[in-house]
Amino acid sequence: MKFFLRFTSVLIGLLVFIPSVCFAHTLYLKDGRKIQSDSVWEEAGYYMYSLYGGTIGISKDKIARIEYSQKEESFFQFDIWPFGSTVNKVLNIAERNDVPLHRSGIISSNKHFHAQVRKSSGATHFYYKTKLLGHFSNVDLFFTPISKKLHTIEIKWLGQNTKDPKLTNEIISMVSKKYGKYQKKSKTLFYVATEWQIGPGNRIEMQTHSLAISLKYIHKGYQQLYEEETEHLKIQKIKIGSQQDKNKF
Repeated sequence: MKFFLRFTSVLIGLLVFIPSVCFAHTLYLKDGRKIQSDSVWEEAGYYMYSLYGGTIGISKDKIARIEYSQKEESFFQFDIWPFGSTVNKVLNIAERNDVPLHRSGIISSNKHFHAQVRKSSGATHFYYKTKLLGHFSNVDLFFTPISKKLHTIEIKWLGQNTKDPKLTNEIISMVSKKYGKYQKKSKTLFYVATEWQIGPGNRIEMQTHSLAISLKYIHKGYQQLYEEETEHLKIQKIKIGSQQDKNKF
């Protein structure tokens, strides 16, 4: 059986407690065994899952079936990036798949994974350049500010003449094949918006501008966690400032 195991460090002693989104999925192996994990995703011919602080991969041909506690949780995914993954987990996935991931703000022509990106594990925004549907694109990964969990993915095709609808139509076709026909389509002064609703709140938003196309995957649970953590940091900042400046008033 093809297993590979990579243990990752566990961060202990968080400054604040933030409730996390957690689901228990079950993998049923063809040899009769079953494995439970709160995180399961597909990657390069394997089903990957988290267990005891590590990441384990098992080849798809060894799996009889998978039962998800909430199907849309694992069904809703762009490429190899499972929502709710921590920055360190995403960096491990990027290394295994040789994805040239960079912290946002760093300009690089590197086409392969570079270990130096691990120095930016505290960042909340990473990106890489790739080719999708025959066109160059940027993929941005956004993380929550405290727990550092993936909540939004945005794919951007820049420099496109969208008066020619071929690429736009192909993107809509690809997304609709997996998630069904879009539920909303509207037009503003600057762009055409198309939206898919997945499950109880996850969504995909597409904006077609005159020279660019943006496709954004938004996970409801982790987006809410992002908002809660952002609000918490704002309150903490005010409290710290209040302590420092209370004698000035």
